[in-house]
Amino acid sequence: MSNQHLVVFTVGPVQSFIASARKTEDFWSGSYILSHIIREAMKMLSELDPECEFIFPKNIQETDIKSRHIASMPNRFTAIVHKDAQGAAAILQETEGHVRKVFYELCTFAIHSVFPSLDEQEKMILKEKAVKQIDVFFEVYWVIEPYDSTINFQEVRERAEKRLGALKNDKHYPGFVQYGLTCSVCKEREALCLENIGLEDKYGDMKRKLVGTWKKRSEAYKVSKNAEDKEQKAGRIKDNEFLCGICLGKRTAWDYFTDKLGNKQVFHRFQSVLDIGEGDYYAILLMDGDNMGKWFSGENKEDYSRVSERLAHFSQRVVPKIVERDYKGRLVYAGGDDVLAFLPVEEALRVAQKLRFAFSHPEHGLGEKATASIGLIIGHKKAPLQSLLNNVRQLEKKAKGYVNPETNAKKNALALAVHTRSGEISVAILPWEIETSRTVKLLQDIISLLLNDLSSTFIFHFSNAFFPLLYENEDYRKLENREMMQVELHRLLKRSVKEGRKVESLDQHVETLLKLHNVSKSSYDFLSLLKMLTFFKKSEGKKNEKADVKTG
Repeated sequence: MSNQHLVVFTVGPVQSFIASARKTEDFWSGSYILSHIIREAMKMLSELDPECEFIFPKNIQETDIKSRHIASMPNRFTAIVHKDAQGAAAILQETEGHVRKVFYELCTFAIHSVFPSLDEQEKMILKEKAVKQIDVFFEVYWVIEPYDSTINFQEVRERAEKRLGALKNDKHYPGFVQYGLTCSVCKEREALCLENIGLEDKYGDMKRKLVGTWKKRSEAYKVSKNAEDKEQKAGRIKDNEFLCGICLGKRTAWDYFTDKLGNKQVFHRFQSVLDIGEGDYYAILLMDGDNMGKWFSGENKEDYSRVSERLAHFSQRVVPKIVERDYKGRLVYAGGDDVLAFLPVEEALRVAQKLRFAFSHPEHGLGEKATASIGLIIGHKKAPLQSLLNNVRQLEKKAKGYVNPETNAKKNALALAVHTRSGEISVAILPWEIETSRTVKLLQDIISLLLNDLSSTFIFHFSNAFFPLLYENEDYRKLENREMMQVELHRLLKRSVKEGRKVESLDQHVETLLKLHNVSKSSYDFLSLLKMLTFFKKSEGKKNEKADVKTG
């Protein structure tokens, strides 16, 4: 009987928990809660087995103070425990019980914070409802596999992963009767209510009972026109919001973690999208490493641990510096190869390029052979947050599915989209490098040209000239007459030069545009890309105007 066991432990659900958000604070808290729970699970396991060896993630220590507000842990861990099968199962059960208590604590803290005026019996009514919702919602899965140094680590890990997958597929869905109105955020669970709601209740009765409950929330969570704090002015919980126990826990997570850490200045609240960047738009970036399974395919645990250490350094040190300290964005999470961030539009392309090539840096990332795909969406600050989040996930998948028309190389791409307030949507997918040049650098050269030397009418006239030709090609495929495009691009570029300006190397700029066309999936995508470049040009212009005002 083996006295060592490989453990894979995971919590969830991830996507639905994080995506249920009406405010940026909800979105941040979903990621942070899962990160906190995994860290708590790892701490508990290390207490129960001091000899426990964590393989992925490698480090359970808190990140540095400047990055403490960032969700930096994945939703799972892999470890080796020094116990026989019975002992390993016992400590995993205890670890599972601990993380469930952590979740209960967070949600019951929310009830005490939001409804301090309720008596103990009333609080207990809300707590019992919240606990039932947690029991149905919160998922904890773990498996153990016998392991010793004579066994191929990769084979043991693959067996554990297969068993974990089978366990998830065999998930039991307990019955849970709900009659009331659903939560304003998740739209899945019943909103907390002090009064019982039954089948006989009409909509008006249910709404009256909910309003009666949520009117009792503390002043700190109501709209306050005289408050100095922006969040309090807007209302942490608005009059028309009725939350379930889980979404209420997310809405008050900042208070919970601030209370635990005891330092509001270090653990600052996730800002509204209104405060990101200068204009009416902002960017959401979603990054995922390519072919990560191959990186975690070493035959021994040392190889696995080495990759884990590199990912930890990248996500906990490199990513926060690039996103928050260098370019004034806000990180939602950075767990290994996964990154999600909100960015100013004027910095979005730079940040995307920095992250991608830091990921393949021999010191800062995994190494030269590593690649990553990124979805980057620009949206209006008044657009529904959930809609943009869904779209950026789709973009990331499109980047993963990209095949370079020139080289047939897969993945390793940037999927870029601009959603304007008017409803117009432009999308393009590009490789990170074209021949020996970085694609973002080529894009920035064209943006700079539009900003300083060219009239935007260049793109308008080029689109007008070539768009009708696309309808002659099935499925908007590529225009194949390269010579015609080259001549027309040169003519329109020359015609669009601003009075008093002289554009050097006009042929080189034409060649850059042709390269971008060649790697686009279609000529239609290329025209969409050109439209997006005019959008970025406007953002750069606003940034420069602000800089001029400051220096003036």
